[in-house]
Amino acid sequence: MNTQGLYIGGQFVSFAEAKTSQPNLKQIASRSSVSGFSSFGSVLPNPDPILKKMGKDITVYKDIRSHAVVKGAERRRKAAVKAKAWRIVQDEASDQVFEHINSIFKKLQVNKITGALFDATWFGYQPCEITWAYQDAAWLPVKIEAMPPDWFFFDPQNYLRFKDKNAGSEGLLIEPRKYLVPTQDASYENPYGEPDAALVFWADAFLQGGKEFWVRFTEKYGSPWVIGKYGNNYDEAKQETLLNNLYAMVQDAVAVIPDNSQIEIIEAAGKSASADVFERFLMYCRSEINIALLGQNQTTEAEANRASATAGAEVSAEISDGDCEMTAEQYQLLIDWIVDYNWGGPSPQFEYFEDSNGGTEQAERDAKLSTTGVRFSNQYYEREYGFQDGDLLPPVEAAPAVSFAEYTPVRTEFAAAAAPVLANEAEPLLNDIVDRVRRVVQSATSFPNLQDDILTEFSELDTSELTKVMQIAMTVAELQGRSEVKDGD
Repeated sequence: MNTQGLYIGGQFVSFAEAKTSQPNLKQIASRSSVSGFSSFGSVLPNPDPILKKMGKDITVYKDIRSHAVVKGAERRRKAAVKAKAWRIVQDEASDQVFEHINSIFKKLQVNKITGALFDATWFGYQPCEITWAYQDAAWLPVKIEAMPPDWFFFDPQNYLRFKDKNAGSEGLLIEPRKYLVPTQDASYENPYGEPDAALVFWADAFLQGGKEFWVRFTEKYGSPWVIGKYGNNYDEAKQETLLNNLYAMVQDAVAVIPDNSQIEIIEAAGKSASADVFERFLMYCRSEINIALLGQNQTTEAEANRASATAGAEVSAEISDGDCEMTAEQYQLLIDWIVDYNWGGPSPQFEYFEDSNGGTEQAERDAKLSTTGVRFSNQYYEREYGFQDGDLLPPVEAAPAVSFAEYTPVRTEFAAAAAPVLANEAEPLLNDIVDRVRRVVQSATSFPNLQDDILTEFSELDTSELTKVMQIAMTVAELQGRSEVKDGD
């Protein structure tokens, strides 16, 4: 019987043996083994199509970030990520590790670091160097700083290398846990990621070039033409003098000319259509930039209506969520390194969340839950409504409200002892309180009416004194009722 199997590394391995052995740990597909791949030493060229066609490096993307339309859209996306609420979740980490990580992140410039990590969306990748220091008996990141991406490149093994002047063309291999390297849609084929700058490069180039031509067009056809006519007896000197006078007239609206000269002002009619062509082209380039960076142009164009602008904002929010995920992965990687360096064990989790910050809907929901008996901690209010430590004090116990529950009859043996107690309780109050209570009780027809009459009669008293009066009144009413029943017997 023929045994089925494969030759691996010069040895025959049957399928039966392969099932019980360990998995193959060797990578089959790689740049070193693929046919037709030509390596440039230790440098893996950036496969960005714009850079390849222009024969330039990533520095060409730095200039266009300063243009108004591009910078405005990029700032909007970056601001959305910076404004996102974040927190450290304990998960399976110990209380000690959880407290340490929270303390470390409070000292980090998270807003600045987030902005540095976000730059990976523009360049495709963004190396950020970590400065470690041994402080408070632990290895801590004291600074995380973005470095120019054109200082770095990837090798055929997709490892990051620094263009060190002493390392030659191979560059300096970056040691582990020294750099955070966020990337946008990076892959094995393209570890440099996919930069947003490549999407807007040509649109921005045409936009800037179109502006230049539009300015020239405006200067040429936007103002009326001043034409001077001179006679046959004008030599070149007189013609030059007339021309200078026309220049002065355009600038200052006054001129001195010979009496035999003529000046005509002609409007540049029929050029509005050409101006509209320039404007439409510039608006098209602007829309392309907004679509590339924001996913839509409905929230940036004047002709957008509310429905389209709302739909566009939803698209922008989805892109913002993707940006947040990219930065959250790097923060989580940093937390894992800190924990592994110092304490070991499970790490807390970094996450972004929707912060209502005291929104009306959440406030109404919390109010409804409170009526069911749910109680919220100060930490909840600080997290969900933006309060700071020390803003919230322990709740003050409210004064007992006057409530009239169903009356519980007084036991018979209590009636005999009630008289001296009533006398002692009534004496600190008003001298005539007992008489007033007796009159109200005698005139009342029922317990509900008695409650209303007591409130009316003693409306000038505060809550605590009124409660005592109500207790006295109910006791008097009970005793009076028992007395009438006994007399009737």
